[in-house]
Amino acid sequence: MKLRHIEIVQALLQTGSLSAAARLLGISQPSATKHLQHAEGVVGYPLFKRHAGRLHPTRELLQLAPSIAAAWHSVDDVRRTALNLRSTPQAVLRVGTVPALSGQIPLAYQALLQQHPEVRCEFVTGHHHELVQWLLLHEIDVGIAFAPPGHPAMQAEELGTRRLVCAALPQLLGKYKAHRSVEAKHLATMPLIELVNTDPVGQLVATYAQRFGWRFPAALSVRTHRLALELAAQGLGVALVDDLSARAFLPALNVILVEPAAEIAVRAIFPKPGALSAAARHFIEAYRAAVTR
Repeated sequence: MKLRHIEIVQALLQTGSLSAAARLLGISQPSATKHLQHAEGVVGYPLFKRHAGRLHPTRELLQLAPSIAAAWHSVDDVRRTALNLRSTPQAVLRVGTVPALSGQIPLAYQALLQQHPEVRCEFVTGHHHELVQWLLLHEIDVGIAFAPPGHPAMQAEELGTRRLVCAALPQLLGKYKAHRSVEAKHLATMPLIELVNTDPVGQLVATYAQRFGWRFPAALSVRTHRLALELAAQGLGVALVDDLSARAFLPALNVILVEPAAEIAVRAIFPKPGALSAAARHFIEAYRAAVTR
């Protein structure tokens, strides 16, 4: 199947009619009909059957559909990347962070403005895999995350390390409420809020849970650091997060270091080809200063 065949079939799968698919692709309905007929001639069997005025995929097409969607998305990624490379002014810096690390953006941005007052900044938050996807599509210039997974098209630069902490209202910490640190084994008796194993901090929590016998209520788990802290602020449990996230909830919550200490790397990631702009390099250095304060 040619690219045009893939486009018309994908459009028909999305819309269910030739007229709507034609509008989506910006072509005439007779042209859409011709492309569909040609695609069916190439594969040698019908791709759609008509029922109640709409087109429905045949059994063969349903088996082809995942491959067609993957090919269409790959082409769409190429288009988006080409557009982003053409349309992004040099005076725009686009930065993505995981939500837990967005709290240091204001300090880094303030420092950047002193060196590059002409630069317009765009900030967005997303999960680790989203940051990598946005970087590959050139939708952002720099991503900042906890120990992001390696990627052959990306390079990473360490900005600092943080610590795992527990954060809670004093009454939930018992005799440890005035302590600066607590041994992980002593947390096994506390009402811990589970941080689901979705990022390096969540993976660390899962490792410690197995090692030190932590138990979590079956009815409560979260995927973001902030939500864990918000639940803790309502007295619904003890949050296990990084110390940067917990810092935003001081002094409402007691924040205590977990021992044995495990450092969590904070890294900037960016595409390997080409050099970082001066503004991007200065932002990374400003963020490094903010994250190690």
